[in-house]
Amino acid sequence: MTNAAEIPCLVCGRTGFETHLDILLRCPACGFVTAGLEPPAEARRLYEGDYFTGGEYLDYLADEGFFKRNFRPRLDAVRRQCPGGRLLEIGAAYGFFMDLAKESFDTVGFEVNPEAVRYARERLGLDVRCDDFLAATTESVGGPIDVAVMWDVIEHLERPDRFLGHIANLSKPGACLFVTTGDIGSLVARIRGRTWRMIHPPSHLHYFSRKTMTRLLQRTGFEVVDVRPVGVARSLRQILYSVLALGLGMKPAYTAATRVVPATWGFTLNTYDIMQVTARCVSPGP
Repeated sequence: MTNAAEIPCLVCGRTGFETHLDILLRCPACGFVTAGLEPPAEARRLYEGDYFTGGEYLDYLADEGFFKRNFRPRLDAVRRQCPGGRLLEIGAAYGFFMDLAKESFDTVGFEVNPEAVRYARERLGLDVRCDDFLAATTESVGGPIDVAVMWDVIEHLERPDRFLGHIANLSKPGACLFVTTGDIGSLVARIRGRTWRMIHPPSHLHYFSRKTMTRLLQRTGFEVVDVRPVGVARSLRQILYSVLALGLGMKPAYTAATRVVPATWGFTLNTYDIMQVTARCVSPGP
């Protein structure tokens, strides 16, 4: 962990982080919580490896139906704000959301996992790139952006402020931005404390509340228009894998469970600790 006294807060710019929940850091000025880990190159390698095939997800491809169950209501929310135009996705994974959105939008996505990019391009025919998003230009993405989405991605980024600022620079005035991430200010997160399921660095680097997310968006060129809790659909096998194999190190118990749990079993649950934020671009990024 870096020297807490020297880290500038991504949200308010102040230095002097304090230890929070033993393994995290908290800005006493604005309340932003971060893992404060480095170097960023190691984080990128985390997603280039087996992240989608056992590292964090059991089998991302096999759960396509569950992911699209999450994405359909999110796409409906996007369409209500912006019925068409150019859509940018950061952290597109295998392209499941873009596959749904392509009927209404011209889509372009960025993803660091090469196998996921290959699947999205070759199997789904999508424009998903392994390129450095921060080097993208308006011309390289096909024109100004009408809407950008970051589904469960912002907590993974070493410098989310730079990504948001660059999205603002590529966006039309009034363009929409949609973000989902955990809400560390939620009742569940406050009750669970260190054992809140979203706290697992180095995969999750940053932990936002409604207040700190709103302030970061304002700082990077956006105005928040809506924040609401959303449910998440998961396969039962993925839940068991996360709890037994990853959380408790009991992989034999997970393997035994798969003998009686069909891959199609799953459910949607809203524990009010995942927030969906809608914002509009009001100025170029810093």
